[in-house]
Amino acid sequence: MPHLRRILRAPLLILAFLWVVLEETIWRWAGQLGAAIARLPVFAGLERLVARLDARIVLLLFLLPLLALIPLKLAAVWLIGGGHAIKGVMLLVSAKFLGTAVSAHLYALAEPKLMTIAAFARVRNVVVGLLARAHAYLEALRVWQAVRRAKAMARVLAARVHILVFGDGPGLIGRVRAVRARWRHRA
Repeated sequence: MPHLRRILRAPLLILAFLWVVLEETIWRWAGQLGAAIARLPVFAGLERLVARLDARIVLLLFLLPLLALIPLKLAAVWLIGGGHAIKGVMLLVSAKFLGTAVSAHLYALAEPKLMTIAAFARVRNVVVGLLARAHAYLEALRVWQAVRRAKAMARVLAARVHILVFGDGPGLIGRVRAVRARWRHRA
């Protein structure tokens, strides 16, 4: 058994590392995109629907993003098969990201109701516990700490470069709005 543990340690560490990186970046971005999508009128109705439905039916709602994206996934396969591999992969990744965004928002809405299902609560607690252990293990590694420091330094450097290139004023959208306001004022 110790031999098997030694063999599996490196691949499991890599999987844990990838999972945590994905969780910290893509899930956060997907949550932000999901919140932006939630401002659409269709999703306001979804929020009201989640509030009214039974918890088991809400669990079935998670099939909607999967089913809605099947045509996009088929189109991606068609593009790849037609020799447009880059377009197909981009469509596939975009569809997965959109599905994750919608699922993340739906989960944020439905979690309190879903936690009333005993089996769901047990599985969720096990998964959250495993993720917490993976986080704690990775946080204790020197390599992970070095990656964190490098990431923080890269953010600071990117912010400084942004200020040097674009200045400290409003962003691009703010500048476009200011120019439009000046044009309207002149007319």
